[in-house]
Amino acid sequence: MPKVQFIDPSQVRKPGFVEFQPIPVNQYQKSVTEEKENFTSDEFKAIYHDMVLIREFETMLNLIKTKGEYNGTSYNHPGPAHLSIGQ
Repeated sequence: MPKVQFIDPSQVRKPGFVEFQPIPVNQYQKSVTEEKENFTSDEFKAIYHDMVLIREFETMLNLIKTKGEYNGTSYNHPGPAHLSIGQ
């Protein structure tokens, strides 16, 4: 949250309601065969490439945080490291 954003306590703390529409849950019902019709082979390869890149980036962050180095390069990171894998 930005430090310059003003929040008026009298407005934030006043009584009220949060209203919204129902949230769909477990609505996805397609099979792998059906989903394969939506993408080409090259698109699946691009998706996989992105997944591998993200995983390696998170692995790098985790190693820096837990071991203080990545691929032989030392780095001191005293702050938090919030990863998608397992957190």
